Amino acid sequence: MGNWTNTGHPTGRRVSFMNGYAIAGHYFNFSTAGQWLWDELQVRVPADGDPYGTAQRIREVVEKETEADAQLAAQDWERITRQYGTQSFSAKPAVDLRPASNGLEIQVRYITRGPQRYEVKSRLFRQIVEVLPKGKTTDRETAT
Repeated sequence: MGNWTNTGHPTGRRVSFMNGYAIAGHYFNFSTAGQWLWDELQVRVPADGDPYGTAQRIREVVEKETEADAQLAAQDWERITRQYGTQSFSAKPAVDLRPASNGLEIQVRYITRGPQRYEVKSRLFRQIVEVLPKGKTTDRETAT
């Protein structure tokens, strides 16, 4: 399956179940039905200044940009899993602040449709650049 640790690729996991279970339709491949996948980007910011405020502004940008997809993904999940009593999940983006060399790294994970992955990421980067402190930042994308 290639390098399944990169974002946008299958996980490489395999699931086995009895034919009767499959015939009755008791399964759902979330990545193929809605073509949903989790994507990630990282932005490096200096430790001085207000990294928590910057992370919050980035969270707001990502939540606004991905809100419609997150709602649709949650609806797809609910529709498919309702009959099985499966636990619901949150499709809201996650934003983490981590130590990095020469500053801090803001890691953002969000849900998107596979075919729109690069378009969404491009829009997010353009908007994120606008909220970053001017003059001291380094942006980079990391696929994981």
